[in-house]
Amino acid sequence: MKLLTSVFPRTWRVLPASCWFTLAVCGFLIGLEVLGRFATSDFHDALAAFALVGVGLTIAIRHRKQPLSWVSRVVAFARRVVKWVAWLRYDHGIDLRGTPPLPRRTPPVIFLLAAILLGWCGLAVGAWIAFPTGWRIVSFYSSYTLYLVFLLALWGLLLAITFVGVVVPVAALDRRLRNWVGDTDRRGAELAAVVGYLVLASSVASVVPPVYVIWLCAGVVVLAWLAYLPKGKDSAALLWRPAPDKPVYAIPLHRALAVIIGLSALLALALLLTACGARLFDVPHAADAMPVTEFLGSVAAWLMPGLLIVVAGKLWASRRSDPARRTDPTLHIAGPDRLAIRRAARLVRRWGWKVRTAPAAREPGQVGIELVEPAQSEATEFDPRWPLKVSIADLEAGVVKERLDRRDEIKVRRQLFRGLQKLFKRACAFKGPAGGGFWLAPHWWFVEGVGREDADSAADDAPPLVGPPYHRILPPRARQHAHAVLRATQVDMIFVEDGVTYKNLERALRVLTELFDVHGGQKRAEELHFRGIPKVKVMIHEYEPGNPFHSDLYPEPKFDDLSRVRVLHIFRDRGGHEELIEPPFDYSSSPAPVGALG
Repeated sequence: MKLLTSVFPRTWRVLPASCWFTLAVCGFLIGLEVLGRFATSDFHDALAAFALVGVGLTIAIRHRKQPLSWVSRVVAFARRVVKWVAWLRYDHGIDLRGTPPLPRRTPPVIFLLAAILLGWCGLAVGAWIAFPTGWRIVSFYSSYTLYLVFLLALWGLLLAITFVGVVVPVAALDRRLRNWVGDTDRRGAELAAVVGYLVLASSVASVVPPVYVIWLCAGVVVLAWLAYLPKGKDSAALLWRPAPDKPVYAIPLHRALAVIIGLSALLALALLLTACGARLFDVPHAADAMPVTEFLGSVAAWLMPGLLIVVAGKLWASRRSDPARRTDPTLHIAGPDRLAIRRAARLVRRWGWKVRTAPAAREPGQVGIELVEPAQSEATEFDPRWPLKVSIADLEAGVVKERLDRRDEIKVRRQLFRGLQKLFKRACAFKGPAGGGFWLAPHWWFVEGVGREDADSAADDAPPLVGPPYHRILPPRARQHAHAVLRATQVDMIFVEDGVTYKNLERALRVLTELFDVHGGQKRAEELHFRGIPKVKVMIHEYEPGNPFHSDLYPEPKFDDLSRVRVLHIFRDRGGHEELIEPPFDYSSSPAPVGALG
């Protein structure tokens, strides 16, 4: 006994503290492996996983204070694995030009991910068929620690789906509440919506099997694949390349959306099959071997319909408000004779116009006419008063159609400039202390609003999007007119530097509209067209791979190197851009006046 007491303290002093910590970790893992064989449900697994997470945090804290060699080796191995999978990364950008066309191709990693997720789905179904009482039985014939790691990852993904499934519908509801109650405090209503929606999903999950949601996710995958197949005629595409020395490929925007939605639905399908495969046709029970996993899977499953409804509504609204579409103009017809109004409505509909007749009020943006006798007609007056007084004979002859078309274009253009003025005022409130600017692109459906430039000089509290979205300020036909003008003049985006007033911005935009009117949309804008606009310097640059924007005098907006975009820059005029002429070095050779000779 004296020998043991004399040797043990000496051994304690010989072993360093890190070895005792490592031995304690190994002892914990061995004990966890032993106790895991006596666990009967994932309630016990949850306690063991909680203890495993606590030990992992303890190891991380200890490693930061005193580095452990084996932890360093594990971290180095993880870094090597990350570098090994670096080939999955792609350089990416956006193509708003479309000309010259680039070869279309989908990244191979997309098909690899789809194959992995499909294999995961098949493996999950096979696991539940092989083990009807729950696949946690594999923990008895393998490493219980690795089983807990997989279970933690599965629960984390299910909780992430639950979080997204609650937050996204509540955020959509919050936008509705903002329209109804304004900017008042809505925190109480938001909290009630979150709790109520989560309780509703949990109640449904406890009484309705999740098999219907499984079929719904499978249907979304099939629809996404069908939407991916057509080539389409998208005016925008995503660019990608596997390495800087590799060729650049394009994937149309509709295919990119189909890929994102399809892979997301396939991931949700794999997770739900893994979590509640044994209870697809029944609700979870506390006596099951995996009640926690099944309940989390059922709740996540019944949050999917709301999430899919919000996504479908967003896509439908984007398609409906797509500026690339063309909406027919509306003509408001008034007059004392109802029969004449009906006859005029039939004539106008043949032109492709919509008709709104009195006594309904004329809405903003609608062109108005008033039916009168031929003697009172002002169809050919140089400067008539509106609503224009016309006769049935004028409509039948079609002499006023061109005037009405021009009047409609003027009204739509006025709506466009008034809306941009409101947006400009909101954007000017967010200015960086060292300069910057914002992007303007009302003619793209996937651009929601005015965006700040991603520059270091921007204010820390400046959001990426400033002001209300385009669809709330600009009427649909105003955005459609902006699409027609900017696409015809080949301007993909507009960058406006801080300090440029709206009046100067309006002057630059009116140059584009005049160019569109004079040349019928057949001439693209060049820098020479903007000469003469005071206090601003307008520059046009075509961003493409290998051709970034460089300027020693004006700020360089940050842009993706792989993108192809023709940008109209509107800077504050700094002067000094005129050509400099060097004075003569030898003043003796300067010409003298004729009167001085002699």
